[in-house]
Amino acid sequence: MHRTTAQRRGKYRDLIVAIALFLVLDLGVLVFNFYASVQIESDTAKINASGELRMYTQQLTKSLLTLAQELRDGMPIQTSQAQISESYGNFRKALVTLAAAPDRGGPLHWINAAAAAEEAALRKRVADYWLPIDNTVLPLIGNAAPSEDDVAIAVTKAVARNIRLMQLADDLTRHLETHAVAAARLLRTIQLSAILLALLNFAFIVLKFVRALRNSDRAAEAAREETDEILATVRQGLFLLHRDGTIGSQRSLSLDDLFGRPVRTGEPLADVLATMVRPEAAEAAADYLGLLFNERIKPRLMNQLNPLHEVAIRSEADGVREQKHLTFEFDQVRADNRVVALLVSVFDVSEPVRLRNELAGAEEQVRRDVDLLLATLDQEPALVAGFLDAAEGRLELINADLQQVEPDGRAYAALVDRLFRHAHAIKGEAALLGFATIARAAHAFEDRLAPLRGRGNVDGAELIPLAVATGALREQLLRQRAVFEKACSYAGRAPAANPLDTMVRQIERLARSVASDLKKEVRLETSLGGLSDVPPVLSQLLREAVPQLVRNAVAHGIESADERLRAGKPAAGTIRLELACHDDGTLALSVWDDGRGISPDGLRRQLIESGRRSSEEVAGMSDQAVVATLFEPGFTSASVADAHSGRGVGLDLIRDLLSRLGARIRVATRANAFTRFTLLVSA
Repeated sequence: MHRTTAQRRGKYRDLIVAIALFLVLDLGVLVFNFYASVQIESDTAKINASGELRMYTQQLTKSLLTLAQELRDGMPIQTSQAQISESYGNFRKALVTLAAAPDRGGPLHWINAAAAAEEAALRKRVADYWLPIDNTVLPLIGNAAPSEDDVAIAVTKAVARNIRLMQLADDLTRHLETHAVAAARLLRTIQLSAILLALLNFAFIVLKFVRALRNSDRAAEAAREETDEILATVRQGLFLLHRDGTIGSQRSLSLDDLFGRPVRTGEPLADVLATMVRPEAAEAAADYLGLLFNERIKPRLMNQLNPLHEVAIRSEADGVREQKHLTFEFDQVRADNRVVALLVSVFDVSEPVRLRNELAGAEEQVRRDVDLLLATLDQEPALVAGFLDAAEGRLELINADLQQVEPDGRAYAALVDRLFRHAHAIKGEAALLGFATIARAAHAFEDRLAPLRGRGNVDGAELIPLAVATGALREQLLRQRAVFEKACSYAGRAPAANPLDTMVRQIERLARSVASDLKKEVRLETSLGGLSDVPPVLSQLLREAVPQLVRNAVAHGIESADERLRAGKPAAGTIRLELACHDDGTLALSVWDDGRGISPDGLRRQLIESGRRSSEEVAGMSDQAVVATLFEPGFTSASVADAHSGRGVGLDLIRDLLSRLGARIRVATRANAFTRFTLLVSA
């Protein structure tokens, strides 16, 4: 910093010295002109006084002769005396003027001292030659009756010395005039020299200034070229943001590419961001920038609050919409401790964000694979194999149905319900076994179908995009199959029979998982009568129907802990799974809960509000008929759909399963007390 200051001083030193010299010369010329004017005035006064000496000596001589004549003739002498007095006084005044005028000191006296000495000698000779006349004339001044002798003496002195005195006065006048001319010539020479020096110095100043200005312009141009090269080369976006929120003229060329649009000088940054980021991000950025222009705010303290850190940007690239991630960094530009602008740096962090997301996705996939492996190892191989075979079979049915879809405007409402039941069955069995990724993929497939359910005008074009969701579900099943086969290969054993306690353990785990998701407390009780051999039909009910009934019991029947406590119940709800064998060989598998029960009146209101029944139809229905509507496709008592309820397909799926197995179902319920679903099937 000190070196820069010294260089700056050295840069302007010559210019400052030249200007000072110019001012000194100008001041010197002014002072010399003042002295010259005083000298010329003095010389003029001396020349005039010297010229008057001749005139006054002649007037005095003439007046004396006249006085002498008037005395001889006895005439009045007042006029003559007055003329004598006037001539005498004027002569003495001229002598005083010559003696009192400024002497030739100063530069001219130093330059021509001989001329000054000669002038002084001539003045002295005139004064000495005048002195006798002065002595004889002085007694006559003011004397009313001068004697003829005194007058005669004065006349004699004046006549005798008049001619010589006039010659001496002429000599003095010529000397003064000659010297004045020489002095004026010298003064002009000095003035011209000073003016010439001043002009030369002024020319030097101009040349020095022009040269300095040219060098400064070259340096500025070189700096500008370097700045342009830097701004053209740097990959990040750089620009100044003024206090009024507008973008400055100096910015990097890469800024347009980063923003995906041309940026204009003076364009408000808020307008640019409004076309690139979400409205809430643009609004937060405006507030953030307002804080940065506060002199008391330090940018480093605000970095964590930056709403434009790794912000998603929508931009056009070669006519293709692509998403970028940009990071904006801000540095305050201060002048006199005032924030005058912000230096904004923009970085394209799309690749790091993409890699981080891919890494997170890979880590998530690894975690899911580990979960799949753990879930697979936690199950009986036969149960997993049965699930995979059934799920893949259902998926084949889904694909077959979708391949027959034609975008010709035909109605496919029934197909939508069928697809939904397949997906819901896969989700339920996957959740029962703890295969969360498959359950999520099946739930996503349900999300695609949910807007189409209950519509009578579904056409084929709306079903075509379902292929993407089907592919995701197939991918998860294939991954589960691969994990299962590797686990079986590593274990070196074939799938074994599935014991009953394993199924119960899975159902219990499902109940706890659903209760945890819904922030409820539940416990599962079982009473299976010591059955050791599980018939295939019972195994299918335990695998497909019972999980759905347990899920419904937790989601619809069991209340929250607070609600149960207010109703005088224990905080944890109870679900009981019971199996009984009748004398005729019928198996009765029931799922009971001590929840809120089923309200026929509430179902009536929902039937009317959903438009499934008219008020007249509902009025004519018995409570049993109203409860039976729960098994209709698409009907649900839940107000909001989530991962466990609200789809209107669970009981519909059970009805379809029971129809295929030739089984029956009974429902018993009491409001605020219990609900029991009993499945009756022949062994």
